[in-house]
Amino acid sequence: MGYLSFLRDCDVAIITSPAALFYLSGFDQPDATIVVTESDAYYITSSLYEIAVKTAVRPEFTIKVMTRKEQADFLRLAVSNATKVGLEFDDMTLSRFRAIISEDKDVVDISPLLASMRLTKSPAEIALIKEAEAIVDRAFAAVTPLLKVGVTERYIKEELRRAMFRSGAEDVAFDTIVAFGENAAMPHAVSSDRALRAGDCVLMDFGAKYRGYMSDFTRTLFCGNPTTKFLEAYDVVLKAQLAAIDYIEKGGRSAKEADRIAREVVDSSDFRGKFTHTLGHGVGIQIHEAPSLSTVSDDVLADGCVFTVEPGVYLEGEFGIRIESLCVIENGKLTVIDRSDKQIITV
Repeated sequence: MGYLSFLRDCDVAIITSPAALFYLSGFDQPDATIVVTESDAYYITSSLYEIAVKTAVRPEFTIKVMTRKEQADFLRLAVSNATKVGLEFDDMTLSRFRAIISEDKDVVDISPLLASMRLTKSPAEIALIKEAEAIVDRAFAAVTPLLKVGVTERYIKEELRRAMFRSGAEDVAFDTIVAFGENAAMPHAVSSDRALRAGDCVLMDFGAKYRGYMSDFTRTLFCGNPTTKFLEAYDVVLKAQLAAIDYIEKGGRSAKEADRIAREVVDSSDFRGKFTHTLGHGVGIQIHEAPSLSTVSDDVLADGCVFTVEPGVYLEGEFGIRIESLCVIENGKLTVIDRSDKQIITV
């Protein structure tokens, strides 16, 4: 196997980020390192994980079980005769860099290359992401009936976690967001003991991890009879999302243009300037990865890309609304993976 075929002009590469470790070897664990040379690929771990890696790591890797000192010695030896060394600048600490690399080495950042390799997903990867999203669909259906006046954000957050695990999640994809009323105006609100009251919106943003792959999902509901202002804002957010999805469904592939289309819907309404984040992001081994759907993105939405479309409107002191769908492009066609209703739900 040409182990360096994906590293271009490096003589040796040291790979340390959990996402890259999992993508290349099929397994990641704390303190693991992959070393790729011109003739071999090594998966280096400690004795704590010796049994696990034997069955989890792909067979093309030679497993090395070493102490911390032995690992440092091995890495220094691996780069000793190299002209160019590939490192993940996004992950490598300065202390570890200094312990491995001497001043005369030409060091290349391979973080962008490793990230780009994960831009398009294989059919097997897409199938895992679809199952991760099915888990959150089921969790949403299970927890929505629990939304009653008096329940707290933390209670609903915990129930979502339980529902995801009952549905097959191996972990949560990120820290679940449950925000009521004015708290929902913070896109990344931290759930609290704030109790649900009649007249509150309910924003739930959560995801599941399934066999190493993530999902992402947001819906905004309302407790009681929605106000006219809330209904108007919700309609704008939904129209913005559907406009961006329609652009991609018809063959549009510019991530920047998708963001512009959704943002234009919001900015042409009474809620101009209240869509304060990007339209979306890629989802896979990490909850945020390429492509980026934003005003400054040059990414192209190609076959195999999995990404969110999640416009929002946020009014400080009042409410926040976000509607998020996870989408994939397969064989030139866009599919919305989640199946939960996007029309307003009242509880």
